[in-house]
Amino acid sequence: MNRILAALVAISLTTSVVIAQDDKLDDLTFEEMPLKDESVPYFAVGVGPTLSLYMPNYDDVNALGAKLGIGTMSGPIAQWGGEIFTAIGVVPNMRVGFSWVTGNNSASKDTVLVLGGPSYTRAIKYNVSMRTLKIDYAIVPFKSFAIIPGVGLGFGTLTLETYQSAAARTWPDYGTIPATSPDSYTILERSVIYAAPKLDIEYAVTPFLNLRLNASYALQVAGGDWTGNKNAIVSDVPSGIKLQGFSAQFGIFVGLFN
Repeated sequence: MNRILAALVAISLTTSVVIAQDDKLDDLTFEEMPLKDESVPYFAVGVGPTLSLYMPNYDDVNALGAKLGIGTMSGPIAQWGGEIFTAIGVVPNMRVGFSWVTGNNSASKDTVLVLGGPSYTRAIKYNVSMRTLKIDYAIVPFKSFAIIPGVGLGFGTLTLETYQSAAARTWPDYGTIPATSPDSYTILERSVIYAAPKLDIEYAVTPFLNLRLNASYALQVAGGDWTGNKNAIVSDVPSGIKLQGFSAQFGIFVGLFN
């Protein structure tokens, strides 16, 4: 009898526990808990080619061309080059880079110096080379897209060449100095330092390929002497011939991009 009573008590207790657990199961939900959003720090290491369209002031250059009887220059200078950059791990969203570009524009005209004589070509060529150290800060509004303001400090070279030459010559013509009168050639060069505020818009097509549109404005802050024909110091060069103007750029980069 006692054994039967003990068994009944045990069954009763077990049933009460199971019923209590069933009541708690009704309160459980299998809905996904929201995950905490975590911002991923910007990271990029890249290298690639660039094409820049630099828009200088041609007024003083064209004044020289007009004096020589040459046509005027217009439109931007197409500058080909490249850039390498990397994020700075210690400072979030900061990166540094180095770029180098060069390009030229020119104007020319065929002329006859003596009536009935051979035709000569007169030309003027304006070359601008730029090498820039850059510091940028990346703003990433959404995945793969970055707005990157920054500033560059650069070292550039301005080169202005004028020449007059016949359409054809023979090797013996170059055996004396002056070699081929009335052929002529002059070159003016100057090194400058400039600053360039800039803005990049970049999109990572894949984690390994990045596209860029860029706008910047170069401001010449210092310059060395103008040198003529690699030797002479040239004075009174118009101040308007300087490394200053707007640039637009397109670039394709390979590397690692988040």
